[in-house]
Amino acid sequence: MADDVIISRNKSRELIFKCMYSFLILEECNVSIDFKGLIEMVTDENYDDVDYFIKKNLLECLKHQKEIIDYIEPFLNKWTFKRLNYVIQAILITSVADYFYCQEGNKNIIIDCAIKLAKRYADDTKDYKYVNGILDNALKNDGK
Repeated sequence: MADDVIISRNKSRELIFKCMYSFLILEECNVSIDFKGLIEMVTDENYDDVDYFIKKNLLECLKHQKEIIDYIEPFLNKWTFKRLNYVIQAILITSVADYFYCQEGNKNIIIDCAIKLAKRYADDTKDYKYVNGILDNALKNDGK
């Protein structure tokens, strides 16, 4: 961030979630996606000043989006990923990407952050329990 402004990892993860949510909406509408422009809009920072953690994690989300969705679907209990609302989709994608593709992935921290995001942004007040259950099962299957 510019001028020694440091934000917490939770705030960084929230910004990554907001970017991913925007990407999912734009993708559904078949709108071309400007990676740098969207990050600048969501973070309200010049791209060069955005924390590397945010850019790296978001890039991993997008790079591995299909395999993350394929990985998550068996944990959805008779649901398909596309049936989930975009908020929950974005939370799950960013959380799984953080855990598997970013070096700082700690299961408990990631799930705690995902629950906070679901409580804050999801439509249904019980969505956080669904997110918790999916991630608790999905993130323990890799042997970490």
